[in-house]
Amino acid sequence: MGSSTRAGRCMYDFLSLSFPPAKTHLIPRAWLALLFVVCCWTQKGDYCNQIITDKHLNELQDLIDTQMMNACKVSFEYIDEKQLNKPICFVKAAFPQLNNILDKMVYKKNSSNFEKAKNVRDMYTKIDENEEICIEEQDEEEKELSQACVKKFSTPPEEMLGLVKKFFSKVKDLLDQKVDFRQDCSDTYRKLCSASKKQETSSLDQRRKEAKLKESNWEPLIYTLAVSILAVLLAVGGLLFYKHKSRTLERQLQMRGNDLEQQEGRLLHEAQACLELQVQREL
Repeated sequence: MGSSTRAGRCMYDFLSLSFPPAKTHLIPRAWLALLFVVCCWTQKGDYCNQIITDKHLNELQDLIDTQMMNACKVSFEYIDEKQLNKPICFVKAAFPQLNNILDKMVYKKNSSNFEKAKNVRDMYTKIDENEEICIEEQDEEEKELSQACVKKFSTPPEEMLGLVKKFFSKVKDLLDQKVDFRQDCSDTYRKLCSASKKQETSSLDQRRKEAKLKESNWEPLIYTLAVSILAVLLAVGGLLFYKHKSRTLERQLQMRGNDLEQQEGRLLHEAQACLELQVQREL
């Protein structure tokens, strides 16, 4: 519902208060206005306090305790509370992101954990959609600036649920303190998130430049090393080829020498045979 409905409800409750007729005209109008504001603000705080209960927080703890211990992790986007250390601004920035985390709380239908998770989601919906504004919605500038506070998380399921419980516990404490969520957090987001984002981007760019510089420094060395290795391989290859060729020629010469020896032996044997034959004829 809109603000007019909330104002009408507050006015109705305020008019229901009883004042002594004889003294009503003695009450200054400023005091009446103040009483009206206090009445509305008190109702708002009481209504929101009734949404987040200890039962919800206990159910969240039950969901955490019943998670299996394993190496599986869940990836999601959320606000880093260590970076955004202003409680009100953290809650305003984290509240929209929490919806994505709640969508990952999936359990077997009709199981006890399914019902507990459903109660937590219903609680979130009541805060987000009820007629009394518990957490003031960010204006356009705040929304844009708070995006710089969003970070990617990858944690085990129990740690993710721990963040959910911690968020609702913080909201409950702030509501008990009756803090004003209408506080403008633009400057806080700009100071703590945007500056940090720029610093991270600058650091990332610097690391990329250093990596490119190291890579460029290695290129001449790699080229020289490659050329040297190629020269060594060519030299070794040439030497092996020379040795192979030398051995081949040596074998060929050896074979030719053997052939000449054999041929000379045959000729000598034939000459000796002819001489013996001639001698025999003369005798």
